[in-house]
Amino acid sequence: MSSASITVTLSIIYGFPSVFLYILTIIIIQKNKKKFDSSFFNLYVFDGFMNMFTYLNVLFTSRLSSVTCDTCLLAPVYRNVGRFISLNFVLAMLYHMAYVQYSITVLVSLNRLSVLLKSHVFEPIWKKYTWLFIILIYFLPFLNTKIVFYYETEITYFDDIDQYSLISRELPVTQIFSILIPFMILAMSLTIFFNIASVIFLRGLNIQRKQTESKFLLITIITCGFQLVGTIISVPLSLLEVSPVLMKLSLILPFTSDGLSLVQPWLLLCFSAAVSAIFEETYLEILKRNQKVVNYKNVLLV
Repeated sequence: MSSASITVTLSIIYGFPSVFLYILTIIIIQKNKKKFDSSFFNLYVFDGFMNMFTYLNVLFTSRLSSVTCDTCLLAPVYRNVGRFISLNFVLAMLYHMAYVQYSITVLVSLNRLSVLLKSHVFEPIWKKYTWLFIILIYFLPFLNTKIVFYYETEITYFDDIDQYSLISRELPVTQIFSILIPFMILAMSLTIFFNIASVIFLRGLNIQRKQTESKFLLITIITCGFQLVGTIISVPLSLLEVSPVLMKLSLILPFTSDGLSLVQPWLLLCFSAAVSAIFEETYLEILKRNQKVVNYKNVLLV
């Protein structure tokens, strides 16, 4: 099995359950708004939609296409998808969502720090304007990624490597990376700074609030860890010439990218007792319903 096939297989194995868990946790939060009345959960919901979109877009454009031959099941999809959606948009999102994900990670870290400092002042502001911050985060990167729309984009089959690829032959990628890479470094630096400051201020809180905030902060820090690894790998891959070491690092990058996109629901389930409890209740209820259906069918068969 090729490395591309292994990457795709693993990505699907952990990706689909993660997307399902993301959807389920978002539903839990939305159905229990009074219980999860925190700006952190508001950000989690917005971040969740962005992360799921990023994962599915990368899965379709980069992962599945890399294992699709000209006679494979998905070949007709890649040959005709350009008739139904803008390939320029799809390609732009590969760069664009890097801006979005890094920005939201900074935003979440800033949220935790500001709430730790003065929750009564900043928490209402976050609750009121989170939607506006997210809109700005999504649309501002078009100042850079709009360049993708100026060039023709197509999905092409390459005989020599037996796969489909989304390409824009004349796109000056360096113009995107010349801004994206410094932005990633800046965003990563701010995220680390905010998280370190949060850890320092966390020590001064009372025990009850410290326990609650430490769990939120831990989720943020672990997410930051995936982002840091992704930055460390992405920067040299973008700026340096290809070498055996960089080739090996490039094999790790897809998983760090997926980690940044998909780790949050698992962390929330682990560190939020309230979400975990409702999840267990929901899961048990589904199991009971399924068991009743099975028992009913068995009775009919008898």
